[in-house]
Amino acid sequence: MQNTIIKEDLRVRRTRKLIQEALIELTVEKGYTNITVQDIVDRAMINRSTFYRHYLDKDDLLVKYMDDVAALTSEDDIAMEKSGIVEKEVPSGLVKLLKHIQEYCEFYRVMLSANGHPVVTDRLRRNAEQRYRYALSRPGVTPNASNTPLDMKLTYISCAGIGAISWWVENNIPCSAEELAAWLGELVTASLGFSLRRVDYPAKSN
Repeated sequence: MQNTIIKEDLRVRRTRKLIQEALIELTVEKGYTNITVQDIVDRAMINRSTFYRHYLDKDDLLVKYMDDVAALTSEDDIAMEKSGIVEKEVPSGLVKLLKHIQEYCEFYRVMLSANGHPVVTDRLRRNAEQRYRYALSRPGVTPNASNTPLDMKLTYISCAGIGAISWWVENNIPCSAEELAAWLGELVTASLGFSLRRVDYPAKSN
């Protein structure tokens, strides 16, 4: 029974990967607004009923794909925090996200342009806002006192981060993911008044 469930799960993941890859390839070739579900199923070499078992339409496919990206890249930071590992540099999840964008640079170049879809920008912005809000809650992080509402600051830096990523892909990745992550960290520090690096407290004496 367990083996059957595992095999079914693998089939589902393979099918979704084929569909997502078809979406990415066709978006680069034709532009998102110009592709249809039929285009996607033809490229993925599946039938329409298979597509609709997983997604309502191409917009639902895009939303779920971006949710998968957000979940994948946030796991690293959460796992590191729970394990008690102190992070000396920018969050590994941020670097992982940027490396993903670098791998699919042409797709994101289209989707972050005027010919893209707002859900991509929205999901990336939410990802960044959630990451910075989480960073603020960590021990040893104390933002500078300010009368500016925190929510407004988080919205400001997350939108600025999208602008930086757009610049990155539009200019054909002029620096590494690690470098861009470090620069974004500097901008966050300047805007929020805290560092992405965590402060180590001295060990408590018994």
